[in-house]
Amino acid sequence: MHTYFHTTFGFCLWDLLALLVLLVMVAVLVVHVIKQHKREKDFEKEIEEQQEQAAQAGGTPGI
Repeated sequence: MHTYFHTTFGFCLWDLLALLVLLVMVAVLVVHVIKQHKREKDFEKEIEEQQEQAAQAGGTPGI
């Protein structure tokens, strides 16, 4: 079967496994980048809110 598949399609069955792993890694990377961007936006919003609260209280932004 291996020889038939290899000669018919031009690649090995292990190549399919490697391609699947690559696709999973790319999907995980995309999800990570999207989540990281959301976390950064939430963090920036939180910092702005803290600075506004500190300015209203008359204090300096906390460190």
